[in-house]
Amino acid sequence: MAVSDDIKKQHKKVRKKGFKAMVSYFWDYYKVPTAIVLMAAVFLFFLIRDMTSTLPYGFYAMMINSTLHPDGNDIADDFAQYAGIDTQSVDVIIDTSQSLSTGTYNTYDVSTQEKIMTITAAGDLDVMIADQSVFEQYARNSYMMDLRELMSEEELNKYDGYIYYIDGAILKAIEDGTYEESSSEDSSSSEEGSFDSDNSSDTSDSGSAEDSISDQDISYMLGISTPSTIVTEDNFVLPDPDAMEDPIPIGIVITDTAYMQSTQTYEGVVPIFGIIANSSHTDEAIKFLEYMYDYTQDAV
Repeated sequence: MAVSDDIKKQHKKVRKKGFKAMVSYFWDYYKVPTAIVLMAAVFLFFLIRDMTSTLPYGFYAMMINSTLHPDGNDIADDFAQYAGIDTQSVDVIIDTSQSLSTGTYNTYDVSTQEKIMTITAAGDLDVMIADQSVFEQYARNSYMMDLRELMSEEELNKYDGYIYYIDGAILKAIEDGTYEESSSEDSSSSEEGSFDSDNSSDTSDSGSAEDSISDQDISYMLGISTPSTIVTEDNFVLPDPDAMEDPIPIGIVITDTAYMQSTQTYEGVVPIFGIIANSSHTDEAIKFLEYMYDYTQDAV
């Protein structure tokens, strides 16, 4: 007897025994493929639901290295109401969970950097708030927008005494490779020094020292001891634009804002607010800065 005939015969026997027997037979023979199909259907349902329900970003801010981690969803809801953003049509993200070390890197630091790089490249990230060490790292990589592009002189003057500047000469030195050349030349000079210290010293004095910016020079102009130093609030010095060749306003120190004073989110360090250079929501970014000042504790 053919296998197909045998299966038909078994089906007829099962049908004669009633509905329960049919269910039992089906479960015994088809439970594994049925479970697989059901799981695939459920996965597909949630995938389609998520793809169709995901809203475009209406604003995205990231608070890096906050000493306290407030609920980002609560802040997002409150800010959306403050700024008049319709959260039914766009999504507002305030990410307060990220931390990043600028000294020794670990897997988490690499993951955080990759995330920042990805959402910035996509044009999604609008605002970064961070302590000085992290803020400087991204400022030197041209992540921050010149605030003069968004604010008039009168509007910018409202933040006098809190404006964070970077020297455009530093950015130019990094862009044209002078800074990197300085680092490599210093390294090669050290190696040659073990062979001929006098010649190495002469070359260093007459060459790269005059034409390039060293790590120490950059640190001095930034007001920090080394690029990876975590600067405490007591040791923080606002960079002086008068000491710069090309001062560019790229951030606002927000320590004294109503939000920071109420929440102590960056207790012990100085938070700096910056707008990402390729932000797609600059009006909302300015509004978020205003929100920091107008914040009320009862709102969240």
